[in-house]
Amino acid sequence: MSSTSHRLAAAMFVLSALQAFGQGESAVPLLGHGGARYRLETSWAKVKPTVGPVINAHALAEDRDGRIYLVTDHPQNDFLVFEKNGDYVRAIRAGLGGGHGLEIFESGGREYLLHIDCGWHFAAEGWNPSAGQGRVTLLTTSGKVIRKFATPAELGVKDGKFMPCDAAHTPAGTLLIADGYGSNYIYEYSLEGALLNKWGGPSRSAANLSNAHGISIDADDPRGPLVWVPSRSENQIKAFRLDGSYLETLDLPGTFAGQLVFRGDKIYTAVCWSKEKGTGKRLANSGFVLVLDRKSKRVISAPGGSEPVYLEGKLQPLHQTVPIFKHCHDLYVDRAGDIYVGEWNAERRYPYKLVLEGSGSR
Repeated sequence: MSSTSHRLAAAMFVLSALQAFGQGESAVPLLGHGGARYRLETSWAKVKPTVGPVINAHALAEDRDGRIYLVTDHPQNDFLVFEKNGDYVRAIRAGLGGGHGLEIFESGGREYLLHIDCGWHFAAEGWNPSAGQGRVTLLTTSGKVIRKFATPAELGVKDGKFMPCDAAHTPAGTLLIADGYGSNYIYEYSLEGALLNKWGGPSRSAANLSNAHGISIDADDPRGPLVWVPSRSENQIKAFRLDGSYLETLDLPGTFAGQLVFRGDKIYTAVCWSKEKGTGKRLANSGFVLVLDRKSKRVISAPGGSEPVYLEGKLQPLHQTVPIFKHCHDLYVDRAGDIYVGEWNAERRYPYKLVLEGSGSR
């Protein structure tokens, strides 16, 4: 399909979607492929911008009470908290800024919340970010700050500016922090703030990390817990053991994807940009979502994107086919299989929800 035909097809989809909205969102054409097709909800978040403003809806997670936390970089709010139906609960305002990633985990019977400040800070109005030093902060889910972790430089490790993108809580009870806008190293910290290990970073080997934009752990892999880290600039996601030894690479041609989210027999990831079909040019406002089979690691659905095709076992380049999303930054998947999609640089809009066809969610 030519770029002109692609734009025409996308415009026709949007037109049919807008017409369907007049009949209710349930009439909007389904997104995705095969057995992973979704109904789009654009008005999931029931909050007014004057109450809970966002600049970028960067990442989401769920606490043990079933509430959804959204981290944003608006200076008024660090997190917004919602019920699963989108009802607004509260904001967490700890004055941290630069919110890019989050992690919710339990340790010693208590639930904790991590805030990852990537170092890019915004004013309340306009689009004029300034780059500084990032920071990782440990809080309770009620918003009480417990600890601000020292940066690697403050602990004597001189790897340049620290601009972390994401963090993951390990089965060993430590934290892995992906410095994806800075050094591209993965730093392992204790919950008490000690720097325990460092691995990853740039190299000339298959283990090279370039824009380590997220980090997640598959604790159920038969080979043992695996750490998956995007090398976003390479259109790849790479697997490591907990000690940083490299295992394998997942190629996702045409996509600039973030961290993996594991749920049941599937894996999910958000694509921030994709490449133009035929030219390989990275396009703005070209994001979509990927759904993979957890065992085979094959892409089975791409809501908002082209149908996955494999030739001789290799995934062919994917691209956006319908302009529903702008820049999918991260996502969360609940137990029903519904997907909550946060976006960067998307006109300050709140997350969209993709409801799995047949899940019964409303």
